[in-house]
Amino acid sequence: MTDKVSISDRKKEILKQVVNSYLETAEPVGSRVVAKRSNLGLSSATIRNCMADLEEEGLLFQPHTSAGRLPTEAGLKFFVQHLMEKAPLSWGEQVAIEKEMLKDLDDFSSVLKKAARLLASLTGYAAVVSAPSELDDRLEFIEFVGIKAGLILVVMVSTSGTVRNQLIKTNREISPETLERFSKMMNELIKDFTLAEIRDQLIESMQEDKRLFENLLLHIVPDSREKHLTGELYIDGKLNLLDEPEFAHVTKLRSLLEALEEKHLLLKLLERCLAGEELQIFIGKEVDSGMSSCGMVVAPYEKGDHPVGSLGVLGPMRMNYPRVVSIVEYIASILSSRAKEM
Repeated sequence: MTDKVSISDRKKEILKQVVNSYLETAEPVGSRVVAKRSNLGLSSATIRNCMADLEEEGLLFQPHTSAGRLPTEAGLKFFVQHLMEKAPLSWGEQVAIEKEMLKDLDDFSSVLKKAARLLASLTGYAAVVSAPSELDDRLEFIEFVGIKAGLILVVMVSTSGTVRNQLIKTNREISPETLERFSKMMNELIKDFTLAEIRDQLIESMQEDKRLFENLLLHIVPDSREKHLTGELYIDGKLNLLDEPEFAHVTKLRSLLEALEEKHLLLKLLERCLAGEELQIFIGKEVDSGMSSCGMVVAPYEKGDHPVGSLGVLGPMRMNYPRVVSIVEYIASILSSRAKEM
Protein backbone atom coordinates (compact mmCIF):
# COMPACT_ATOMS: atom_id res chain seq x y z
CA MET A 1 0.00 0.00 0.00
CA THR A 2 2.74 2.46 0.93
CA ASP A 3 4.42 2.15 -2.44
CA LYS A 4 1.24 3.35 -4.16
CA VAL A 5 0.60 6.33 -1.89
CA SER A 6 1.42 9.73 -3.42
CA ILE A 7 1.01 12.74 -1.13
CA SER A 8 2.03 16.40 -1.26
CA ASP A 9 5.15 17.75 0.41
CA ARG A 10 2.96 19.54 2.94
CA LYS A 11 1.26 16.32 3.97
CA LYS A 12 4.59 14.50 4.06
CA GLU A 13 5.92 17.04 6.55
CA ILE A 14 2.80 16.74 8.70
CA LEU A 15 2.99 12.93 8.65
CA LYS A 16 6.69 13.12 9.51
CA GLN A 17 6.02 15.29 12.56
CA VAL A 18 3.11 13.11 13.71
CA VAL A 19 5.28 9.99 13.55
CA ASN A 20 8.29 11.63 15.23
CA SER A 21 6.11 12.88 18.08
CA TYR A 22 4.43 9.49 18.42
CA LEU A 23 7.79 7.69 18.57
CA GLU A 24 8.87 10.00 21.38
CA THR A 25 5.69 10.03 23.48
CA ALA A 26 3.52 7.04 22.43
CA GLU A 27 0.57 9.47 22.64
CA PRO A 28 -1.92 10.68 19.99
CA VAL A 29 -0.65 13.82 18.25
CA GLY A 30 -2.80 16.92 17.85
CA SER A 31 -2.62 19.73 15.29
CA ARG A 32 -1.09 22.19 17.77
CA VAL A 33 1.84 19.88 18.40
CA VAL A 34 2.43 19.55 14.66
CA ALA A 35 2.21 23.33 14.23
CA LYS A 36 4.92 23.85 16.86
CA ARG A 37 7.21 21.11 15.51
CA SER A 38 7.01 22.01 11.81
CA ASN A 39 8.17 25.09 9.93
CA LEU A 40 5.18 25.14 7.61
CA GLY A 41 3.59 28.26 9.08
CA LEU A 42 0.12 26.68 8.84
CA SER A 43 -2.80 27.23 11.15
CA SER A 44 -4.06 24.43 13.37
CA ALA A 45 -7.25 24.27 11.29
CA THR A 46 -5.31 23.73 8.07
CA ILE A 47 -3.17 21.07 9.73
CA ARG A 48 -6.31 19.31 11.01
CA ASN A 49 -7.68 19.21 7.46
CA CYS A 50 -4.42 17.71 6.16
CA MET A 51 -4.45 15.15 8.98
CA ALA A 52 -8.00 14.22 8.03
CA ASP A 53 -6.83 13.70 4.44
CA LEU A 54 -3.98 11.49 5.66
CA GLU A 55 -6.52 9.51 7.65
CA GLU A 56 -8.59 8.93 4.51
CA GLU A 57 -5.44 7.72 2.75
CA GLY A 58 -4.87 5.13 5.50
CA LEU A 59 -1.71 6.68 6.94
CA LEU A 60 -3.18 8.07 10.18
CA PHE A 61 -6.08 7.10 12.43
CA GLN A 62 -7.94 8.68 15.32
CA PRO A 63 -8.33 6.38 18.35
CA HIS A 64 -11.43 8.32 19.46
CA THR A 65 -13.23 11.48 18.43
CA SER A 66 -11.61 13.96 20.81
CA ALA A 67 -8.07 12.59 20.42
CA GLY A 68 -5.25 13.49 18.09
CA ARG A 69 -3.96 11.15 15.41
CA LEU A 70 -1.68 8.13 15.44
CA PRO A 71 0.18 6.61 12.50
CA THR A 72 -1.19 3.38 11.07
CA GLU A 73 1.05 0.46 10.17
CA ALA A 74 1.05 1.80 6.59
CA GLY A 75 1.89 5.28 7.88
CA LEU A 76 4.91 3.98 9.79
CA LYS A 77 6.05 2.06 6.74
CA PHE A 78 5.76 5.17 4.55
CA PHE A 79 7.74 7.10 7.17
CA VAL A 80 10.67 4.66 7.30
CA GLN A 81 10.76 4.29 3.51
CA HIS A 82 10.48 7.94 2.48
CA LEU A 83 10.67 10.41 5.38
CA MET A 84 12.94 9.06 8.10
CA GLU A 85 16.21 10.80 8.88
CA LYS A 86 18.68 8.60 10.72
CA ALA A 87 19.85 9.81 14.12
CA PRO A 88 23.67 9.72 13.81
CA LEU A 89 25.64 8.23 16.67
CA SER A 90 27.81 10.64 18.61
CA TRP A 91 31.58 10.33 18.41
CA GLY A 92 31.62 9.13 22.03
CA GLU A 93 29.08 6.39 21.27
CA GLN A 94 31.07 5.21 18.28
CA VAL A 95 34.26 5.03 20.33
CA ALA A 96 32.52 3.12 23.15
CA ILE A 97 31.02 0.60 20.69
CA GLU A 98 34.34 0.05 18.92
CA LYS A 99 36.14 -0.40 22.25
CA GLU A 100 33.79 -3.22 23.20
CA MET A 101 33.56 -4.85 19.79
CA LEU A 102 37.30 -4.77 19.03
CA LYS A 103 38.40 -6.44 22.24
CA ASP A 104 40.51 -9.59 21.80
CA LEU A 105 37.72 -12.03 22.52
CA ASP A 106 38.45 -15.78 22.45
CA ASP A 107 36.49 -16.60 19.31
CA PHE A 108 33.91 -15.19 16.90
CA SER A 109 31.06 -16.62 19.00
CA SER A 110 32.13 -14.30 21.82
CA VAL A 111 32.14 -11.36 19.40
CA LEU A 112 28.57 -12.19 18.32
CA LYS A 113 27.38 -12.46 21.92
CA LYS A 114 28.97 -9.09 22.65
CA ALA A 115 27.18 -7.61 19.62
CA ALA A 116 23.82 -8.88 20.91
CA ARG A 117 24.45 -7.41 24.37
CA LEU A 118 25.43 -4.04 22.91
CA LEU A 119 22.41 -3.92 20.62
CA ALA A 120 20.08 -4.65 23.53
CA SER A 121 21.68 -2.18 25.93
CA LEU A 122 21.98 0.68 23.41
CA THR A 123 18.43 0.39 22.03
CA GLY A 124 16.52 -0.81 25.09
CA TYR A 125 14.85 -3.55 23.02
CA ALA A 126 15.53 -7.23 22.31
CA ALA A 127 18.48 -8.09 20.06
CA VAL A 128 19.21 -11.08 17.82
CA VAL A 129 22.44 -12.00 16.05
CA SER A 130 22.98 -15.02 13.81
CA ALA A 131 26.31 -16.78 13.46
CA PRO A 132 27.68 -17.53 10.01
CA SER A 133 26.20 -20.64 8.48
CA GLU A 134 28.28 -23.69 9.34
CA LEU A 135 28.08 -24.63 5.68
CA ASP A 136 30.11 -21.53 4.78
CA ASP A 137 32.58 -21.92 7.64
CA ARG A 138 35.94 -23.60 7.21
CA LEU A 139 36.72 -26.57 9.40
CA GLU A 140 39.92 -27.20 11.31
CA PHE A 141 39.11 -30.78 12.25
CA ILE A 142 36.37 -33.38 11.81
CA GLU A 143 36.06 -36.88 13.24
CA PHE A 144 33.50 -39.70 13.00
CA VAL A 145 33.27 -41.93 16.08
CA GLY A 146 31.13 -45.05 16.42
CA ILE A 147 29.15 -44.87 19.68
CA LYS A 148 27.22 -48.10 19.27
CA ALA A 149 25.54 -50.05 16.51
CA GLY A 150 23.57 -47.65 14.33
CA LEU A 151 24.81 -44.47 16.11
CA ILE A 152 27.75 -42.26 15.06
CA LEU A 153 29.09 -39.11 16.72
CA VAL A 154 30.48 -36.40 14.43
CA VAL A 155 32.82 -33.83 16.04
CA MET A 156 33.48 -30.67 13.98
CA VAL A 157 35.83 -27.84 14.97
CA SER A 158 35.80 -24.70 12.80
CA THR A 159 38.72 -22.37 12.21
CA SER A 160 36.87 -19.74 14.28
CA GLY A 161 36.95 -22.08 17.29
CA THR A 162 33.32 -23.21 17.18
CA VAL A 163 32.81 -26.85 18.19
CA ARG A 164 29.74 -28.76 17.01
CA ASN A 165 28.78 -32.33 17.93
CA GLN A 166 26.15 -34.18 15.96
CA LEU A 167 24.69 -37.68 16.38
CA ILE A 168 23.81 -39.62 13.22
CA LYS A 169 21.58 -42.68 13.17
CA THR A 170 22.30 -45.23 10.46
CA ASN A 171 20.71 -48.52 9.47
CA ARG A 172 24.10 -50.03 8.61
CA GLU A 173 26.81 -50.98 11.03
CA ILE A 174 30.05 -49.21 10.11
CA SER A 175 33.38 -50.54 11.32
CA PRO A 176 35.83 -48.33 13.26
CA GLU A 177 38.34 -48.78 10.43
CA THR A 178 35.88 -47.46 7.87
CA LEU A 179 35.04 -44.44 10.04
CA GLU A 180 38.72 -43.73 10.55
CA ARG A 181 39.29 -43.84 6.79
CA PHE A 182 36.34 -41.51 6.24
CA SER A 183 37.63 -39.08 8.88
CA LYS A 184 41.06 -39.05 7.24
CA MET A 185 39.59 -38.28 3.83
CA MET A 186 37.46 -35.47 5.27
CA ASN A 187 40.39 -33.89 7.11
CA GLU A 188 42.39 -33.82 3.90
CA LEU A 189 39.56 -32.06 2.05
CA ILE A 190 38.77 -29.42 4.68
CA LYS A 191 42.13 -27.83 4.06
CA ASP A 192 40.83 -26.54 0.72
CA PHE A 193 37.02 -26.45 0.90
CA THR A 194 34.18 -25.15 3.06
CA LEU A 195 31.73 -27.62 4.53
CA ALA A 196 29.22 -26.74 1.79
CA GLU A 197 31.79 -27.60 -0.91
CA ILE A 198 33.06 -30.82 0.64
CA ARG A 199 30.19 -33.18 -0.20
CA ASP A 200 30.42 -33.00 -3.97
CA GLN A 201 34.22 -33.07 -3.92
CA LEU A 202 34.34 -36.10 -1.64
CA ILE A 203 31.66 -38.04 -3.48
CA GLU A 204 33.49 -37.48 -6.77
CA SER A 205 36.77 -38.74 -5.33
CA MET A 206 35.44 -41.90 -3.70
CA GLN A 207 35.72 -45.24 -5.44
CA GLU A 208 34.22 -47.55 -2.82
CA ASP A 209 31.45 -47.31 -0.22
CA LYS A 210 30.13 -44.32 -2.18
CA ARG A 211 26.51 -44.74 -1.13
CA LEU A 212 27.42 -45.23 2.54
CA PHE A 213 29.56 -42.10 2.73
CA GLU A 214 27.07 -40.05 0.73
CA ASN A 215 24.31 -40.90 3.21
CA LEU A 216 26.54 -39.91 6.13
CA LEU A 217 27.43 -36.60 4.49
CA LEU A 218 23.80 -35.76 3.81
CA HIS A 219 23.23 -35.74 7.58
CA ILE A 220 25.85 -33.05 8.19
CA VAL A 221 25.89 -31.23 4.82
CA PRO A 222 22.34 -30.77 3.45
CA ASP A 223 21.67 -30.47 -0.24
CA SER A 224 22.09 -26.85 -1.39
CA ARG A 225 18.33 -26.59 -1.95
CA GLU A 226 17.80 -27.27 1.76
CA LYS A 227 20.62 -25.04 2.94
CA HIS A 228 19.84 -22.63 5.78
CA LEU A 229 21.53 -19.27 5.42
CA THR A 230 21.94 -18.66 9.15
CA GLY A 231 23.82 -20.52 11.85
CA GLU A 232 23.39 -20.38 15.62
CA LEU A 233 21.25 -17.57 17.02
CA TYR A 234 22.22 -15.30 19.96
CA ILE A 235 19.44 -13.39 21.74
CA ASP A 236 19.77 -10.69 24.40
CA GLY A 237 17.53 -8.11 26.06
CA LYS A 238 14.26 -10.06 26.18
CA LEU A 239 13.43 -8.52 29.56
CA ASN A 240 13.67 -5.04 28.01
CA LEU A 241 10.32 -5.73 26.36
CA LEU A 242 8.63 -5.83 29.77
CA ASP A 243 9.05 -2.05 29.98
CA GLU A 244 7.10 -1.38 26.78
CA PRO A 245 3.40 -0.47 27.22
CA GLU A 246 2.50 -2.34 24.02
CA PHE A 247 3.40 -5.61 25.74
CA ALA A 248 1.67 -4.94 29.04
CA HIS A 249 -1.06 -7.40 28.05
CA VAL A 250 0.00 -10.85 29.24
CA THR A 251 -1.20 -12.65 26.10
CA LYS A 252 0.81 -10.39 23.75
CA LEU A 253 3.91 -10.68 25.91
CA ARG A 254 3.64 -14.46 26.13
CA SER A 255 3.34 -14.91 22.35
CA LEU A 256 6.32 -12.62 21.81
CA LEU A 257 8.52 -14.41 24.34
CA GLU A 258 7.51 -17.77 22.88
CA ALA A 259 8.61 -16.60 19.43
CA LEU A 260 11.94 -15.47 20.85
CA GLU A 261 12.35 -18.82 22.59
CA GLU A 262 11.49 -20.99 19.59
CA LYS A 263 13.67 -18.91 17.25
CA HIS A 264 12.02 -20.20 14.04
CA LEU A 265 10.38 -16.88 13.21
CA LEU A 266 13.53 -14.88 13.93
CA LEU A 267 15.64 -17.18 11.77
CA LYS A 268 13.17 -16.74 8.91
CA LEU A 269 13.37 -12.94 9.18
CA LEU A 270 17.16 -12.99 9.38
CA GLU A 271 17.33 -15.23 6.32
CA ARG A 272 15.09 -12.78 4.42
CA CYS A 273 17.59 -10.05 5.27
CA LEU A 274 20.52 -12.17 4.06
CA ALA A 275 18.74 -12.88 0.80
CA GLY A 276 18.16 -9.15 0.28
CA GLU A 277 21.76 -8.28 1.32
CA GLU A 278 20.73 -4.92 2.82
CA LEU A 279 19.19 -3.41 5.94
CA GLN A 280 15.46 -4.04 6.14
CA ILE A 281 12.69 -2.81 8.43
CA PHE A 282 9.72 -5.06 9.15
CA ILE A 283 6.64 -3.46 10.70
CA GLY A 284 3.51 -5.03 12.17
CA LYS A 285 2.23 -7.98 10.15
CA GLU A 286 5.46 -8.00 8.13
CA VAL A 287 7.11 -9.41 11.26
CA ASP A 288 4.39 -12.00 11.80
CA SER A 289 0.59 -12.09 11.87
CA GLY A 290 0.73 -13.01 15.55
CA MET A 291 3.18 -10.18 16.33
CA SER A 292 1.41 -7.24 14.72
CA SER A 293 2.45 -4.94 17.60
CA CYS A 294 6.14 -5.37 16.78
CA GLY A 295 8.77 -3.82 14.56
CA MET A 296 12.16 -5.21 13.60
CA VAL A 297 15.30 -3.67 12.09
CA VAL A 298 17.65 -6.24 10.51
CA ALA A 299 20.96 -5.90 8.68
CA PRO A 300 23.51 -8.38 7.28
CA TYR A 301 27.21 -8.49 8.07
CA GLU A 302 29.77 -9.73 5.57
CA LYS A 303 32.90 -11.80 5.26
CA GLY A 304 34.67 -10.94 2.05
CA ASP A 305 32.14 -9.83 -0.51
CA HIS A 306 29.07 -11.77 0.61
CA PRO A 307 26.79 -11.71 3.68
CA VAL A 308 27.33 -14.54 6.15
CA GLY A 309 25.09 -13.56 9.06
CA SER A 310 22.55 -11.01 10.29
CA LEU A 311 21.80 -8.91 13.34
CA GLY A 312 18.61 -7.17 14.34
CA VAL A 313 16.57 -5.41 16.97
CA LEU A 314 13.02 -6.44 17.87
CA GLY A 315 10.73 -4.09 19.76
CA PRO A 316 7.32 -2.45 19.67
CA MET A 317 6.02 -1.19 16.35
CA ARG A 318 6.59 2.26 17.90
CA MET A 319 10.36 1.80 18.24
CA ASN A 320 12.81 4.63 17.69
CA TYR A 321 13.66 3.67 14.10
CA PRO A 322 16.01 6.62 13.35
CA ARG A 323 18.31 5.67 16.24
CA VAL A 324 17.94 1.89 15.97
CA VAL A 325 18.86 1.91 12.27
CA SER A 326 22.07 3.85 12.99
CA ILE A 327 23.07 1.46 15.80
CA VAL A 328 22.34 -1.68 13.79
CA GLU A 329 24.25 -0.40 10.75
CA TYR A 330 27.28 0.63 12.82
CA ILE A 331 27.57 -2.66 14.70
CA ALA A 332 27.03 -4.58 11.44
CA SER A 333 29.99 -2.75 9.89
CA ILE A 334 32.22 -3.68 12.84
CA LEU A 335 31.05 -7.30 12.74
CA SER A 336 32.01 -7.40 9.06
CA SER A 337 35.51 -6.25 10.00
CA ARG A 338 35.79 -8.84 12.78
CA ALA A 339 34.50 -11.61 10.50
CA LYS A 340 37.41 -11.00 8.10
CA GLU A 341 39.84 -11.67 10.97
CA MET A 342 38.34 -15.07 11.80
